[in-house]
Amino acid sequence: MNKGIILSAALACLSCACSSQKSEAAYASSATESGYAERYPDALASLRGRLAAHESKAQQVIAAFSTYPDALRDPNWQDVGSVVERADGAGKSGAYVEQLEENEHVARFHEEEKAELEKKIGGAAQYTVKQKNCDADVYGATTNALGKAVEKQLELRLRAHNEAHRFIADNEDSLGKANVETLQKQADDIAYASYVSHVAAKQTKEQAEALMDEGSEIKKTLDRTISEAQKVEADPARSEGQKRAAHARSEAAQAAKQRVDSEIQQAKYVLDGLDDRSKKLEADYDAAFENLKQRISEKASATPQT
Repeated sequence: MNKGIILSAALACLSCACSSQKSEAAYASSATESGYAERYPDALASLRGRLAAHESKAQQVIAAFSTYPDALRDPNWQDVGSVVERADGAGKSGAYVEQLEENEHVARFHEEEKAELEKKIGGAAQYTVKQKNCDADVYGATTNALGKAVEKQLELRLRAHNEAHRFIADNEDSLGKANVETLQKQADDIAYASYVSHVAAKQTKEQAEALMDEGSEIKKTLDRTISEAQKVEADPARSEGQKRAAHARSEAAQAAKQRVDSEIQQAKYVLDGLDDRSKKLEADYDAAFENLKQRISEKASATPQT
């Protein structure tokens, strides 16, 4: 047999074997780190909360698909069909998914740090006004503007990764300028519902399983943290400041430890029903989207296009 053929076959077998194996993570787990272990229960709870919020919002959006055509006034219906097709595709695309995840990180940061950000930015604005000998109260206006600006910029970033918005901008005349804002909102919602129905469940399952795999190591880390902190507290050679810090660490670790098993059990419960819920949501989305396209197609057939 030709040596080249044998070599090619061997390389092909090796390639198949390698591709079938799960790739190793590019970084090590943080489960041995005390800070990560203390945040672990919150991470699991947050993951469950985000999934529930995604599913609830997507169901509301899907239910509204049937109202979309009636919200438009005399557009070119063929172009409307192009908008919804592109929006549907965007929700399944890597660029959109990556930007949506980035948006969620930024939005979560803003929500968690909102009070501190508003205090610093609003306080700085108010201080500047007072330095100008003005009695105006700008604190509330400044902090409100900050929240709206963050929300708007996140919206623009996500729209930049949704091809439906490029099509709307390029075909504003045929779609009708009066319809642009409505179509933009519909394109946002379709892309989001498409993402939740086809991508989000798989991502959440992988993330939850990865977190749960760390459970045993997390508990060991928390036990070690508690033990080390208690030794510091009992050491007469340590300062009062060190003992107070150790006591705080011990309390935080114990509080986290009390929640670990409960959060893992709740995550397992969510995952047990996730596949069925995901299949139903995807089926509901596909049915509603097909109905939407059918209605748009009927309107396109019934309406002379200019």
